Amino acid sequence: MNPAPEQGGAIFPIRPPHIPGEPACGYMLRLAEANGYDWRRSSFASRGIPMNDLAHGRTSALIPILGRETVERIERFTPRSIQSGKVLLHGETFQSAQILYCRQSFCVGCWADDVADDPGRTRGRRHVRCWWSVATISACPIHCIRLNDRCHECGRTNNRGAGGPCSCHCGADLSRGPRATVAREAIAADAYVVGRLGGAPNCPDPVLDRLPLGDAIALMQRLGCCLTAGRDARVSRVQQEHRPAMMLAGFEAIRLGGEHVEDAIEALLEGPGKLDQLRIQLGQFYCWFASLPKGELQEWLAKRIANVVRRNRISWQNWERHVSSPPVRDQISASQAKGFFDRGWDRTVAILQAAGLRSDVEVRCRPTIDRHRVETLAVKVGRLLDVEDLALAIGITPASVRKLSKAGILPPDPLARAASRYPKFDPVEIESLLARMAGLAPVVQTRPPQSRSVASAARSVGIVPLCRALLDGRIAACGRVEGRPGFRAIHIRTVGLGELRRPADSPWMGLPEGRRALGMRMNGLVPILASGHIRTIKDGHGHRLLCRADVDRFKARYVSPTELARARGTSAKALLSTLAAAGIHPTIEVASRGRIEVRLFEREGCESAGYHLWAHP
Repeated sequence: MNPAPEQGGAIFPIRPPHIPGEPACGYMLRLAEANGYDWRRSSFASRGIPMNDLAHGRTSALIPILGRETVERIERFTPRSIQSGKVLLHGETFQSAQILYCRQSFCVGCWADDVADDPGRTRGRRHVRCWWSVATISACPIHCIRLNDRCHECGRTNNRGAGGPCSCHCGADLSRGPRATVAREAIAADAYVVGRLGGAPNCPDPVLDRLPLGDAIALMQRLGCCLTAGRDARVSRVQQEHRPAMMLAGFEAIRLGGEHVEDAIEALLEGPGKLDQLRIQLGQFYCWFASLPKGELQEWLAKRIANVVRRNRISWQNWERHVSSPPVRDQISASQAKGFFDRGWDRTVAILQAAGLRSDVEVRCRPTIDRHRVETLAVKVGRLLDVEDLALAIGITPASVRKLSKAGILPPDPLARAASRYPKFDPVEIESLLARMAGLAPVVQTRPPQSRSVASAARSVGIVPLCRALLDGRIAACGRVEGRPGFRAIHIRTVGLGELRRPADSPWMGLPEGRRALGMRMNGLVPILASGHIRTIKDGHGHRLLCRADVDRFKARYVSPTELARARGTSAKALLSTLAAAGIHPTIEVASRGRIEVRLFEREGCESAGYHLWAHP
């Protein structure tokens, strides 16, 4: 049971003032010594308050003895756990492992200063400093001597509560211990930590000052461990005498700026192993980094690693756990591209090679592929249609699709050959092919009269000859019915189908073929046929056919002004004027509705007069 306040005053009548920077365990040892008690041997000294509780900041039992105001002042300099699981000391947060709870380090130089400040009381002013509880501090930056933690006479570890504030349980005066001096440059890291805790002049650092002190110490240790002991070394396995130099190496790297830290991380990549295996190349440093909780240290270090990754253009798997944007934004690896295509590794490589995006196939993790082009390829691969889907989309049978593909009219997409073992087709290219077949045919709501769709006409003349005729211009589409798919939308005149059914060596040709052979419009051809220059007959469907031999003879005998003008490099109008001036007149001239539709000259007569007409400009 804790004594009442008045009982506390009776037990500890002498109340030395609390010194700023003194933790609870140090003050209570000094309080007990001032009142003539031995903390370890006298039950009056502890009054049931374990030293372990004081070392961990559990000081509520001191309130009845010292009062709330004094206890709150002492708590600031006493390590105590907070809600986040960390330890708060003098306004700085630490990991629990970074604090000494049982062992008490000390500096004999600081105790000598205490005596010098109060020469009349050689022991009363000697007190424990709160920064002696930080496990990583190995030397006093004020006096440049090593901290002691053992008795110089009995050699035992100085544990809290085993003796007085500056005496061993064997009775030896710890302030008379040895002084092991160190160079000031060798304890720059310790000086920074002690400065943050108010025990020495502050040494500001733009990088470390942004971090909680515990995180700053961890960063110095981890980075220094990699620099001095290698990427696979663990901080806990580094020998105690080597740890100050290890921490100093990390501090020196950080003090030179974030860029120098990146250089230190980049140096780890030079070790044996594959460059793309970032976790292995960075070793224990990366394992520690990956285990960090979200916070300023994690964000700052993630940015440094991302810069190294970006500069070396290497892969960082699971980067999204640590940074918000990809380190190499415009490039991805082949392994990442595999996820875009949703294909196996072999298919992914084939797609990339078909697109000309990959040559270093063996290095599957290096981000060397343009992300935007991969995304575009993934969209194209995703929209590819197989034979059945394409047949349904354009309104023909799968067998017809295979025939067109074999004939080269519907060639499979080169990318599709890499993406699948079966032929696939790009709907964008198919739509372009259909547009070529439709030509200038208007879009209509209903089927044009005396016409059939390509899908229907193909049943009688064959899908391959029909499509070739449309693409070659031998027949033309007359309309494209809105709302119908592909070949069912494109319609052609039934009169044009006869030409496709007729054998190639037939002595007769249809009107469309004759019109193309003579280079005339239909309005001009009909009067020529009516005048008897070319013999005609009607087939079984009532369609007029032209004698092929007569067409050839007619074309050899007569020439149009347009053909002559094109051959001579002039206009038809200028040519007619020149012919008229030379007394050469048309042999055939046909007018319809007041307009001359056909004007033909004897080819032989024009050619015989050609020298006189066009020899000179």
